[in-house]
Amino acid sequence: MSGQSLPTLPMWRVNHIEPSPEMLALRANGPIHRVRFPSGHEGWWVTGYEEAKAVLSDAAFRPSGMPPAAFTPATVILGSPGWLGSHEGSEHARLRTIVAPAFSNSRVKLLAQQIEAIAAQLFETLAAQPQPADLRHYLSFPLPAMVISALMGVPYEDHASFAELSDEVMTHQHESGPRSAALLAWEELRTYIRGKMRGKRQDPGDNLLTDLLAAVDQGKATEEEAIGLAAGILVAGHESTVAQIEFGLLAMFRHPQQRERLVGDPSLVDKAVEEILRMYPPGAGWDGIMRYPRTDVTIAGVHIPAESKVLVGLPATSFDPRHFDDPEIFDIGRAEKPHLAFSYGPHYCLGEALARLELKVVFGSIFQRFPTLRLAVAPEELKLRKEIITGGFKELPVLW
Repeated sequence: MSGQSLPTLPMWRVNHIEPSPEMLALRANGPIHRVRFPSGHEGWWVTGYEEAKAVLSDAAFRPSGMPPAAFTPATVILGSPGWLGSHEGSEHARLRTIVAPAFSNSRVKLLAQQIEAIAAQLFETLAAQPQPADLRHYLSFPLPAMVISALMGVPYEDHASFAELSDEVMTHQHESGPRSAALLAWEELRTYIRGKMRGKRQDPGDNLLTDLLAAVDQGKATEEEAIGLAAGILVAGHESTVAQIEFGLLAMFRHPQQRERLVGDPSLVDKAVEEILRMYPPGAGWDGIMRYPRTDVTIAGVHIPAESKVLVGLPATSFDPRHFDDPEIFDIGRAEKPHLAFSYGPHYCLGEALARLELKVVFGSIFQRFPTLRLAVAPEELKLRKEIITGGFKELPVLW
């Protein structure tokens, strides 16, 4: 098939947020498609809901970052010690078990009041600014960073510096692209975490770094693995939630009737968050998780040769009408059906409960605090952070 005209990624969302018409048209033709990636490589794009679950739960598919993969649309963190996305089988289970207690329901519940207090503090800081003000600067960027600080047990005042490093780390990296800046940021972030984790010997607490230090002392992980686990959680937990807050707010601005429903019935916040996650997840244009089959496989009647590049398009699966009724309609009262915003299978997102809690706090209170909150520019004037895997905006100017 090489040399033929293939659909090419990225397929950008309309006004940065609504599903790409090209993606919808392609998805309507089947659940798996031969495509060309931005690098020029050819591979497969999975847009069907059940097919995506099949790939993500099948041990025949190797995760990104594991040799002999030569290409992946990702970052310098792939292949780094402790990065969960690059491990599988017993090694992945061992590392995941070490960090799982930090995201237990009991630990997340302990953070609930802190998250509410952080949001309230940021709301008041925003309210004191001259209008228009940048919602990214005053809310969507600092809130997840401050929450992850509490989870990890590092000082709040450090959040701005490590959040900037995580931005750099999550910049798209291709085999032909520059990596030095991202590599430097990744090493700087690891150095920061190494120092903070070692400091927990004198100042332990109920936090992730103390858990990781204990795991090292007990021989359950090397120090480099523990540092990688912490750095990966910091980066992934911060960046994705920043973008999700921004896309969710833009969704509410674009759908005023749904916003009015939420304001009129705050009990809808749980469903509203799930609908935001389903229809407007983080990402910039060719979002998903790369997998590589070890052997030839056949999915939905499509033959995929061994070591092909298979991109599981998680956002695209949300528009599969076999699973979601009227999937292109944004409905915060939608009957709940599981989406794949947090992936599926062994690599299901560990931090989903914390992310959901942060989103519920924001969307459950921001329109009560700012009833007339609105964009200060037309949506098309917003500048998407296309260079960042999770997307989001360079600025989000608002009035209230």
